Amino acid sequence: MPKRRPQEYSPEEFDAVVALIRADEGLQQDIEKITGQSLADKTPRELFDLFRTLQSAVDVQATVVRYGRARTAVRRTRIEMDLDPANLPPATAQYVEDLQAKVDDERRQRLKAEAALKAMQSRNVLSLPAGTRKAAI
Repeated sequence: MPKRRPQEYSPEEFDAVVALIRADEGLQQDIEKITGQSLADKTPRELFDLFRTLQSAVDVQATVVRYGRARTAVRRTRIEMDLDPANLPPATAQYVEDLQAKVDDERRQRLKAEAALKAMQSRNVLSLPAGTRKAAI
């Protein structure tokens, strides 16, 4: 799913995000813990930008998890087969090849998501502190 630019969100979506953050103290505490920033003096635009940054971080984390699962499946299959892929039966070789293609695709998506997050952070959109970024991703 392509990332939406801020202007592609409707006024209702913007208001809903800001209202949710302001109304839910638990959510505020979680966001403050992740970012190391107080939300008390944030404008609605800053709250919304923070939401978008966290949303991107969550997307990157999900992509990394999918990549890890696919990589694990390929490794497990190769270990279970304990064979050189070139010496596998055709059906098994195709299965391993398909798994490897999935791993490669997930890796591309992970790298793309990480690049998008870095690009968003380089635009100075309330960057996550360096010490918490890895934990948040």
